[in-house]
Amino acid sequence: MTSIPSDLLPNEQSQVSPLAPVQMEAATPSPSKVLVVEPHPTLRTVLVQRLRQDGHLTAAVGSSLEAIDLCRDQSPDLLVCAELIDKSSAIRLAQQLGCSVIVLTARGGVEPLVGLLNEGADDVLRKPFGLEELAARCRTLLKRGRVGLQERVAVGPLEVHLLLRQVTLSEKPVELSPREFALLCALLMPPGMVRSRQELLRMAWPPFSGGPRSVDTQVLTLRRKLEQAGLGEGGGITTVRQQGYRFSLDNLDV
Repeated sequence: MTSIPSDLLPNEQSQVSPLAPVQMEAATPSPSKVLVVEPHPTLRTVLVQRLRQDGHLTAAVGSSLEAIDLCRDQSPDLLVCAELIDKSSAIRLAQQLGCSVIVLTARGGVEPLVGLLNEGADDVLRKPFGLEELAARCRTLLKRGRVGLQERVAVGPLEVHLLLRQVTLSEKPVELSPREFALLCALLMPPGMVRSRQELLRMAWPPFSGGPRSVDTQVLTLRRKLEQAGLGEGGGITTVRQQGYRFSLDNLDV
C-alpha cells in the first residue's frame, strides 16, 4: 500500500471537510465530480488529494448525512465510499445519490466481495489498497459512465464515435493516433470552448506526463491531419493568444 507522508497526518488544516476547496458545482462534461465518504480523516485526506491530481472535482466527507447534504443540488459522477457508514451502507448511499460507487471494504475472503457486487456495487476495493490502483479504477468507471451518456459527438460533417474510437469527416474515416483522438475529444467537449494547455494535458494525457510543448506538438499534427482530410485551414482548431486552443467550424466553409 502507498505510504502516507507525515505531512498529511490529520490536523485542523489537513482534514478535508464538506466545505472542500473544490466545490461540487455544475460544470462542463469535464472534469468529473467525485465524492469520497470515509470516516477516517487521514485516509479521507489522502484519497481526495490523490484524486484531485487526476483533475477530478473532488470533495470528501465523513458520513452519509454530510454526503446527502453536500449533494442536495447535484449528484456526483462517482462515489468512493467506506462499506459501512453511520448505520448506513455505501450501496444505499449511492442509490440515494443516483451515482456509481466504488466500495472500500476491510472484509477478507471472496464471498463478501461477491456479495457487494451482487448488491449493486460497481466495484469493490479491499483495504489496504494502493492509491494508484484506486485512481485507475476511478478513471475506468468514469470513462464507462461517459460513454454510456454520449457515444457520438458531431460538429458539422465531423463525427467522433467515442465507443468505437473512430473519427469520420463526411462519412470518410480520419486516421488519428490515440493521443490525437483524446486531444480532439477534449476540444470537442463542448466545441467552441477555449481550453488551456494545462486543461488539455489533464484531459488527454496520463497523469504526470507531457507538458505544454507536448500539447503544441500534438495540436500541430492534429491540425495537419484534419486539414488533409478536408476540414479547411487549421482543421477548425484556432489558437487563442495567452489562453489556449478552441475548436470551431464557424469560420470554415465545410
